[in-house]
Amino acid sequence: ARVPDGWTFAQAATVPIVFLTAYYALVDLGGVTEGQTVLVHAAAGGVGMAATQLARHLGAEVYATASPGKWDALRAAGLDTPHIASSRDLSFETAFRAATGDRGVDLVLDSLAGEFVDASLRLLTPGGRFLEMGKTDVRDPEDVTARHPGVHYRAFDLIEAGPDRIGEMLTALVDLFE
Repeated sequence: ARVPDGWTFAQAATVPIVFLTAYYALVDLGGVTEGQTVLVHAAAGGVGMAATQLARHLGAEVYATASPGKWDALRAAGLDTPHIASSRDLSFETAFRAATGDRGVDLVLDSLAGEFVDASLRLLTPGGRFLEMGKTDVRDPEDVTARHPGVHYRAFDLIEAGPDRIGEMLTALVDLFE
């Protein structure tokens, strides 16, 4: 893909993996559309920041977790206090359940593990999608569906998209940057 006008090679080198991962998750696997709600864990990290930007571009309402020391980065990305919670404890479940009027979220982009996964699964609406990009606590999709009826669970790697789709996504991202 060509480098967007005005970008240095160093700037262009930092973009592909994080934005491609976020794009693949939200667009290809998650089918995020306007008006949906998305929970991005570790939203102050590279993929998290990219996912937050892309989800908002797609018209989704974004809820995000990060360590409290990184909340200013989330505020700078346009998120307000009701849309931000800690990734260091389970209080995000209660906070986001209240913020959504007990509805929950349509999609979780996850990189956490253990009880954080369980809390996130409980936050999903019926028909919600849980996309696992972390590899420390991969669950069996059938077991997740049995415990959380209607929830679609998928662990993924960007490489699954294949070279042709990755090229198409990169072209779409360059267009968005411009």
